Amino acid sequence: MKEKIETTEENSLEKIFSSKGRIKIVKVLAREGELNISEIAKRANLNYATTNQHLEFLEKAGLVQEKIFGRIRIFRFRIENIKAQAIKNLFDIWEGTKTIAEDYKRNSIIHSYTPKKSTAYVD
Repeated sequence: MKEKIETTEENSLEKIFSSKGRIKIVKVLAREGELNISEIAKRANLNYATTNQHLEFLEKAGLVQEKIFGRIRIFRFRIENIKAQAIKNLFDIWEGTKTIAEDYKRNSIIHSYTPKKSTAYVD
């Protein structure tokens, strides 16, 4: 069963990418999978409070999930979310860590295009 994800003003692409700090956090989590909030702040070069605000926004947008173990807060990139997958693919391609061809091979998607014969009408 596929998850239906609605785009609202709050989780629009423009809102998600409107902050450099948010982009840094998404890049870190897309690369690492999951980290505690202190490590995310350190790797994104942001302070704890700012990181916390961005993570709350990203959780509402459905891109990250918080897990709490006592006093430890772990945030996980929700790769099962189709929008999160698209963002991760964008980062991977943009940074040169993945190509479209690799994605097609991995998913066994082979597209072959055979042009149809053109029918020319002559009067």
